[in-house]
Amino acid sequence: MHERPLAALTLIALVPRLVAAFFSGGYFAHDDHFLIIEAAGSWVDGYDYNYWLPWNQGENPRPSGHSFFYVGLHYLLFSGLKAVGIGDPKALMVVVRLVHALWSLVVVRVGYRIALRLSDAAIAWRTGLFLAIFYFMPFLAVRNLVEVACIPFLMLGAWRLMRTHDRPTLRDVVVAGIWIGMAVNVRFQTLFFAAGPGLALLFQRRWAQAFAYGACVALPLAVVQGGIDSFLWGRPFAELTEYVLYNMANTTTYGVLPWYNYLLLLAGMLLPPLSLAVLFGFFRRPAPLLLWLPLFLFLAIHSYFPNKQERFLLPMVPLFFVVGYTAWERWRLASAWWQQRPGLWRSCMGFVHVLNAIVLVVLCFSYSKRSRVEALYALRDQPPTRGILVEDSAEGEAPMPPLFYLGKWDIAVIPWTGGPGTLAEMLGKWEGAGKPDVVLFIGEKEVKARIARVEAELGPLQVVGQAKPGLLDRTVHWLNPVNRNETILIARTKAAP
Repeated sequence: MHERPLAALTLIALVPRLVAAFFSGGYFAHDDHFLIIEAAGSWVDGYDYNYWLPWNQGENPRPSGHSFFYVGLHYLLFSGLKAVGIGDPKALMVVVRLVHALWSLVVVRVGYRIALRLSDAAIAWRTGLFLAIFYFMPFLAVRNLVEVACIPFLMLGAWRLMRTHDRPTLRDVVVAGIWIGMAVNVRFQTLFFAAGPGLALLFQRRWAQAFAYGACVALPLAVVQGGIDSFLWGRPFAELTEYVLYNMANTTTYGVLPWYNYLLLLAGMLLPPLSLAVLFGFFRRPAPLLLWLPLFLFLAIHSYFPNKQERFLLPMVPLFFVVGYTAWERWRLASAWWQQRPGLWRSCMGFVHVLNAIVLVVLCFSYSKRSRVEALYALRDQPPTRGILVEDSAEGEAPMPPLFYLGKWDIAVIPWTGGPGTLAEMLGKWEGAGKPDVVLFIGEKEVKARIARVEAELGPLQVVGQAKPGLLDRTVHWLNPVNRNETILIARTKAAP
């Protein structure tokens, strides 16, 4: 009965995700590239970019506090692709984005099914449509953020809890626990979400189900995390332990924001006035408790924690939308005030859909961090690179070059931000690796004077290329100049005659 709308939603969702997979290159933030792609890519080539592996850390190796499950899957994927002759980094990333695009369809299909349990077919269709084409969904779906990659597991677990209308069987809670435990393997912080259904079952005095659920959340953690860490470190949960210790010691290292910051984020991200309706629907009453409580716990704990990076909230956003939007629609359709003003809500939704469509198209074709990627990729066609000097004395924030696109790991990367000390002193620290033969000048500010300063130490330079930022980078910089918008000048040292 409901397979036709589900198939239609899947097709609608697939189109923008395929577009993003092919045309939305680059990476969104530091973590979705350097903690996943650079690590896995270097392992395949026989190196250890981040020095995460204990045998590359010297006498006293220490875990880095990262799950090896998700990055390990990329390692296996890259190994398989290179074994069949696919080695170009851009081609590898197209495959990675396609895999993530297909994986993200789970969110749309399962979100529709959950909405159908919480409301009716019409509301479920609208819910699924938003999950399919919400402006940020396709763009984030093809990125390598653990906060996004874990979402399908959470949605599958939530569906099992709702499959029989908020009265899950013992088998349902077992399967739900396994799915949610798999999400924790991808993103450790989803433990806060995982605790919610267990507490809800205890509140409802379903003792056997609560115990079974907790045991089944722990099962994939013991098998995956425990197994990987036991192999690497000789003890289970070494990375998880280090992750907890690191975050406890760095609660304010990355900034402190007010407790209501994530509420403001939801209010903006889900597009007002729709976002305000979703927030109203979610907080109107705690139902269904098996979904509401884990979402509330996740939001409350993250709101209490001082370090509030926007991406931390992403694991809960799709399910939060499903619960909040279906609750709002049921309330709105029962409200005499809204029924007397049918045109008001249609106008609100018209505004939301127009704005959403514009941003959706832009993001699906957005090449994020384009200049950094293209600068390194351009060096593949140049003579072998011995070392790279990243010169950013203009702004003093030399970015890390994505070596994955160069395909060479055994080179010195020297950041230069103008001080302290001189460039000669900085280069002296790297004498063992030899002087760099490539210079990346970040930004165009005072570039002639900067080239002259580098030439005084490295000798004559030859400009061999220029990498321009993409539309997304330019737009984000225009909205907030704090965000980088770099044109990168690529120069090489001239060979001695």
